[in-house]
Parts: sequence; structure tokens; C-alpha cells
Amino acid sequence: MTTHVSNPAYHHGNLRQALLDAAEKLLESVGIGGLTLRGLARETGVSHAAPYRHFADKTDLLAALAARGFARLAAALTASAAAHPLDSCQEFLTSCRVYITLGREHPAMYRLMFGQPQPGVGGQPELAAAGQAAYDALAAAMQRGIANGFFRNMPVQALAMAVWAMVHGLTELAITGHLLACGEAEGEETRISESACALLLSGIAPFRPGA
Repeated sequence: MTTHVSNPAYHHGNLRQALLDAAEKLLESVGIGGLTLRGLARETGVSHAAPYRHFADKTDLLAALAARGFARLAAALTASAAAHPLDSCQEFLTSCRVYITLGREHPAMYRLMFGQPQPGVGGQPELAAAGQAAYDALAAAMQRGIANGFFRNMPVQALAMAVWAMVHGLTELAITGHLLACGEAEGEETRISESACALLLSGIAPFRPGA
């Protein structure tokens, strides 16, 4: 006999949200390999069939989780822009800091977003749209910086990808513990990453003779 959903709140259309909340916690604790729809059902106290009403299979669930991660990143980048509407320097440094912090605080999610081993995950429309939104937020920041003379006048895509590549690399090094040289204090991670972002910032600024 099929077990009915035990939590009455789930009858009001938020089961998918509850499943994603629980799946994200499981992702960080057991990893991609340990995350299953059956385990997710147990975690949320619903029938084994309930998750399949929202996700066709594990690949579909992972795509939805990765989309959530990219949506969170896009929102953070947009918030950085809103906080510094007239200061491209502070927007850039704040965005770098937020990006690295998101990766460090949610390493499994970050790995899922950028290194999904499951074939077919990247073909999900929701994931594609969320990833594009995150890139668009970054590209918009680069375009604003170019327009106000803060960044070099160069193709936006090249500039955005250069920035993304470096910050992504710093985040990955932070997650794996390779950002620190042996014996350095843990608090140095922030200083090192912010110095690297400042160095990148100077590299993409316009060349000013005599400066």
C-alpha cells in the first residue's frame, strides 16, 4: 500500500521546494554518489513515489539542484551590482568575495554546478537557463565597467571569461585547501584570494600612461 505524505504542508504545492531543500543538505553530507531519490523520500517523510512526481530520475534532481546553485550565484552577483551602482571597483571585489564564499560554504553544490559527472545533466533546460543567468550577471558587470572606463575596452565575453576563470580557480583551490602554503594560518585564505582578485583587477584596467 502506498504511504501518503505525512506533512500537511506538502499538500499546498511546496513539496518540490522541500525536496530540493533536503536534497541540498544531503548533497553536502553524502555527496552526489550517496544522494538517491529513495533516501530523499525518507529524509522528507514522504512516500518513495512522491519525489518522482517532481523529478524524473536522479539526473533530473541533480540538474534542479545545480540550477538552484546557479540561481543563487546570479542573485549574489546582482546584489553586488545593486550595492555598488557607481563603483565598478567595489562591485568587482565584492562579487569575487561573494563567489568564493559561496563555493567554500557549499563545496558539494559548487562541484555539482561545474563538474557534474553524470551524463545528460547539462542538457536540462532549467539548468541551462540558470547558468546563463549567472553568466549574464557577470557579463553585465563587465559591460558597465567598460562603459564607464573602468575596464579595458575589449570584447565583453573575453573579459567575463577571464574573470570567471580566475575566480573559479581561486574557489576550487580554497575548497581543496590548496590556496594556503604549508604552515600558513587559515585566515590567510581570505587575504590571498582578495589580493589575487585585486591583481586581476589591475590587469583588466585600462592602460594609463604615467600611472
